[in-house]
Amino acid sequence: MGTLVFGFVLLAVAFFLRLGAATVRTEGGSGRPVGGALRLASYVAIAAGVVLVLLSMFVVVDAGRVGVRHAFGFVDPKPLMPGIRFVTPWSSVERYTTREEQYPFSGEQVEEIAALSREQMGMTVDVGLRWQIDPAQAAHIYTEIGNEDQIHSAVRNAIRKGVRDAMVQYSINDISKRTQIARTMEELVDSALVTQPRAGGPPFRIATVTAFFLRDLQPPAQVIQAINNKIAQEQQVETERHRVEVARLQAEQQRLLNTTLTAEALTRQYFDVLRELKSSNNMIILVPTEGGIPVLNIGELRQNLRRPSP
Repeated sequence: MGTLVFGFVLLAVAFFLRLGAATVRTEGGSGRPVGGALRLASYVAIAAGVVLVLLSMFVVVDAGRVGVRHAFGFVDPKPLMPGIRFVTPWSSVERYTTREEQYPFSGEQVEEIAALSREQMGMTVDVGLRWQIDPAQAAHIYTEIGNEDQIHSAVRNAIRKGVRDAMVQYSINDISKRTQIARTMEELVDSALVTQPRAGGPPFRIATVTAFFLRDLQPPAQVIQAINNKIAQEQQVETERHRVEVARLQAEQQRLLNTTLTAEALTRQYFDVLRELKSSNNMIILVPTEGGIPVLNIGELRQNLRRPSP
């Protein structure tokens, strides 16, 4: 629109230059060089004005963007796709990016969203997502939302609403279900990006969530402390249970030894060993007595008995 106005201004300037040149020419005499210069300037102004008017009738929509034509309160429902497009010279074009965008937005700090659990306990949630507008909805977005900054604001509000609506469905004990919580948040954020036009008509989608990331989920500090205390207590109870079990097993082993290792049992095992020595080359026998355990070498005893006496 500014280009068109500037073009008409140049044409008006050219008209007045031509008028001035005609006035100088009618006076004659020394005014001829001035009249020639005015005519030359008028030709330049006419050429520049015509070029600007023609340029205002064409717009270039870059790749990855979509345009919306509007003029005098009328918004063209048909979006302008990338390329060189013909428009009426008095129209203005609002351009939006159709590429994926990220939240948190570029240059912004990470936002920790405050939310409540099912028990109404305060939680701190940190999320990130990628989203994208639908080029076919560009006219609705311009009419109902506005420029790209206002779209970012609407997306941010939808994220906050979806995260809070999802978190209130889960209790403190469910914070380990991160995948399920993230899926619920993504669904509710995506549904919050659908809005109803103020003037009536079917709802339209501001943007679509293409990826969602639950980066951090923190319960209140007192809950974290309580969980850590509970884990420490469970570990201590498990350690004590293990110590009691070891003591019980040791006592059971001692009881079995006391019950099985009697004098009769040891004598029986001693006789069993003697019976096995019949077929063994080991001829050394331990003979337990009250005075100790003397060693009886049967092999040497036999040799001494077989040796003739001198």
